[in-house]
Amino acid sequence: MDDTKQCGAAGIKRIKLLVTIVDRGLGEEVSKVLREDGVTFNLISPAYCAAGSQLMDYLGLTSLERDLVISVVSDNIAHEILNKILYKFDLDEASNGLAFTIPVCGVSGPLALRYMTGQQE
Repeated sequence: MDDTKQCGAAGIKRIKLLVTIVDRGLGEEVSKVLREDGVTFNLISPAYCAAGSQLMDYLGLTSLERDLVISVVSDNIAHEILNKILYKFDLDEASNGLAFTIPVCGVSGPLALRYMTGQQE
């Protein structure tokens, strides 16, 4: 599906939600790497994997305690940022975690958009 047709008019800055799940204690490191590239909206939360053992095996997850990092990235740099996170935290290896992006189709108000994309603090 082409998210450019679904997520706003031409000229509007498109953003994506970057979700990163890593071992407990690595959330701050992920946030630090993201801030190096200007990604300033990062929420870190402790998480506990409640999936069944079959799903855990499929995803390659061994530890139940994780950090969940939710970040907002500009669409034009989302692919580069995702690859950087995957490389720096070895997320292509089993049980190290995972990362993915989701297009965000709407943000309520221009002030919220500027805050989320790091243009205003």
